[in-house]
Amino acid sequence: MINLMNIVIINPPDRNTIAEFPDEKGDSFLEADDYGYFPPLGALYVLSYAEKHAPEHSYYFIDCVAEQVDHEQLIERLKKIQPDVVGMTSFTISLVDIKLAAENIKRTFPHIHICLGGHHSISYPHEAIALPNIDSIVVGEGEKSFTEMIQRLSVNQPIEDILGVYTKTSISRAEEPKKDNRFLNSVIVNPAYIENIDELPIPNRKYIKHIRYSSILGISSNLATIISSRGCPYLCTFCNVPYKKYRSRSPELIADEIEECLKLGYDEFHFYDDLFNITPKRLIEICEEFERRNFNITWDFRGRVNSLTKEALAIAKKNGCRLISFGVETGSDEGMKVLKKGCTIEKVQNAFKWCRELGIVSVADFMIGLPHERSEADILNNIQFLIDLDPDYAQFNIMTLYPHTEAYNQAVAKGLIEDGRWQKFALNPTKDFKVDHWEEFVPMEKLVKLHKIAYRKFYFRPKYIVRSAMKTKTPYEFVTKFRGALKILKTG
Repeated sequence: MINLMNIVIINPPDRNTIAEFPDEKGDSFLEADDYGYFPPLGALYVLSYAEKHAPEHSYYFIDCVAEQVDHEQLIERLKKIQPDVVGMTSFTISLVDIKLAAENIKRTFPHIHICLGGHHSISYPHEAIALPNIDSIVVGEGEKSFTEMIQRLSVNQPIEDILGVYTKTSISRAEEPKKDNRFLNSVIVNPAYIENIDELPIPNRKYIKHIRYSSILGISSNLATIISSRGCPYLCTFCNVPYKKYRSRSPELIADEIEECLKLGYDEFHFYDDLFNITPKRLIEICEEFERRNFNITWDFRGRVNSLTKEALAIAKKNGCRLISFGVETGSDEGMKVLKKGCTIEKVQNAFKWCRELGIVSVADFMIGLPHERSEADILNNIQFLIDLDPDYAQFNIMTLYPHTEAYNQAVAKGLIEDGRWQKFALNPTKDFKVDHWEEFVPMEKLVKLHKIAYRKFYFRPKYIVRSAMKTKTPYEFVTKFRGALKILKTG
């Protein structure tokens, strides 16, 4: 006999997220919500797959971050639902809130099953399942594993032998995975994996239609994010994307999803792939499908400069591409080699020149505090490169040393950071945890000041202010730019 259950997927509150590059007061210059709110599509995929393959149960979705739901409000929402299973998505820097949410949920609903998925469970499976009040974790891509788990729970069957699902008892028996080139070398237990992502249903946006998602770089407050692929085969030294094998959805299914979003009233589309334009051919094929369907849409994507041609960009522009965000990271060929970016400064310059010529808005994602920056002058020279590149927008970050990355291992080998700190934090998350950065030549307090200087030097140029004002087309753009300017002005 099947026990009908209420299944809730939660994006937990973010009231205690660890600041990645705090100032001397412990505050970040820019917080995540300064960039906008994006739906946690991974969690929504899991929910939609379960809904399709186990439709006898009732499903709910709570995005505490975008809805600004705190821990007390979350419990009140759950009391109305009376859940049997709660799934939570996770990042390691959000562990304080995850632990608190699990504690509150278990205290209120002692017999509930709490399952933790997301990036943290992949990076630290042993530590994740060891957290109090967590009954199971899903390691890897959870659509099939989570669905099978709730089907087993509904008929009181064991879940320990489901691929990618681990409990406090089963993880001790987990076999060490063999070398698998689909993943980073850091895969610790055998993960679940979706080979053919065209099998996955379109995320059911009825669960989030009431939420106004938006981007600081967008043109409206009615944004839909879409994933056209999974994985990234590149080996940048600072990146901890766990899936290396690139898997793409068919252009037809991508267009089907856009049509569904249009019916729901969305008017702006953001492709949130780790790597959207793996080849120029791929970009052209997607645009050709848009053209066949006579789409009149506005969209943008995150891409790489070395996977573009001017022809592909022209076709993208013709079919509604408004903006492209490129991971530039550094301003020298030496830096590109150190970071293993797989591109050159010439290719960077060509991509931004083509965007200017075609009228595509360009964004440069940039980092400071890199291993090859041996002085404050080196960092300022790199910032000047970006100013000379003159993109429409720039986003600056201080490089974070994430475990399971080559840059992290290099820092440990040099004695710059202590190995194992993240594992200790994962077992006992506290708000005072300090994230590691490369401080061999420039200390963190100076990097924080240079981070603020970079934003002021880039955005407060008279030439930039005039051009940006002339390109502002919608009230939404005006408001977001005004708020951004105030944020930068408030920095010391």
